[in-house]
Amino acid sequence: MKNLKRNKAVTLRMTEQELGRFNQLHAKSKVKTQTDFILSLLDKKPIIVIESLREVLTELKRQGNNLNQALRRGFVTPDVLGACWDAYKMLEGAVQDTIINNKSK
Repeated sequence: MKNLKRNKAVTLRMTEQELGRFNQLHAKSKVKTQTDFILSLLDKKPIIVIESLREVLTELKRQGNNLNQALRRGFVTPDVLGACWDAYKMLEGAVQDTIINNKSK
């Protein structure tokens, strides 16, 4: 999105329960600001939260760190890179399947 000067304000009133739900959804979305969160809703951009993949993503980050360390030390062969690529494609497919299943609910 372009750097726009946002000089207009909107006030929104909510109950405690609504505010709690809003804050919960905003936190889960990983969108940095409330403004960006609300604008993404207005733009109908999908905000997808997949709780079941949190552990998988954490492990994937760990494995990425391990791979980076191995690359720096020269321990990675084409076979290892191929196996990493296969694992990545498998995870990508699982994420896409989960997104599709969550959208259909």
